[in-house]
Amino acid sequence: MKKILVPTDFSDGAFNALIYAIHAAKTLDYSIEIINAYSMPATGSNVMVDITDVLKKNAEEEMELLKKRVQALEIAKDVEITYDTSYGSVVDVINRRAEKDNVSVVLMGTQGASGITEKWLGSNTAAAARNVNVPLLAIPVDRPYKAIESILFSTDLKVMEDEGCMEFVSKLARKTDAQVKFFHVRKKDEQTDEEGYKKQVAKYFTHANPTFAFTQNESITKGIQQTIKKEKPSLLVVVRHDYGFFESIWHSSVSRNIINNASLPILVLND
Repeated sequence: MKKILVPTDFSDGAFNALIYAIHAAKTLDYSIEIINAYSMPATGSNVMVDITDVLKKNAEEEMELLKKRVQALEIAKDVEITYDTSYGSVVDVINRRAEKDNVSVVLMGTQGASGITEKWLGSNTAAAARNVNVPLLAIPVDRPYKAIESILFSTDLKVMEDEGCMEFVSKLARKTDAQVKFFHVRKKDEQTDEEGYKKQVAKYFTHANPTFAFTQNESITKGIQQTIKKEKPSLLVVVRHDYGFFESIWHSSVSRNIINNASLPILVLND
């Protein structure tokens, strides 16, 4: 069975993301693994005391409390959920699990638009969005669960090498019966392979009858923000390339702003 990986720091924001994960697991017929990554805190001192065993024990105790909280949820009764703790950074733990297990998507909370301070969620979710090797769904901590009715897919119109990502979005749209709109922020005198990309989309979205839209803007982030305001989607999809489109975003502080100031769920695909 395919799996949703849910990193947690045991905060309310992370628990809100877990509620989303449970609904997503029921929709997609996936299992869930909840993971806590613990590591030695940074220190300016030259003296380092190894407290790994203490951190591990604390993480395991917190995980047991979370397990009892989840087991009391009616919506979680028929969902397969496992719990674990692991030493390392959040990104390293995610990538290790994704490589070893059948992880289809990582789901994490993020700071959201209300200004709620969730330092762990803000920094770690932004780092994961830039560095994990599987799709990542970021959920604002202050956003209650809502069913996905419309998906806005931001694209640079480049054919995706990892078609598994396109297949995942297609399955999500099919299972939720969501409307899908692809849109491109077009810059002046830009050249794109629009027809090649549309052929790839047609391969996976025969059920959804997706539409395409374009907006002219020299700033990708402003173009995205304007389109979100106009379309009011349930979910935004962005693609993290290692070149071209979004390169400046995913290698700068702008990525943190997009993730942490999001007012809606964002699905980040890695191509």
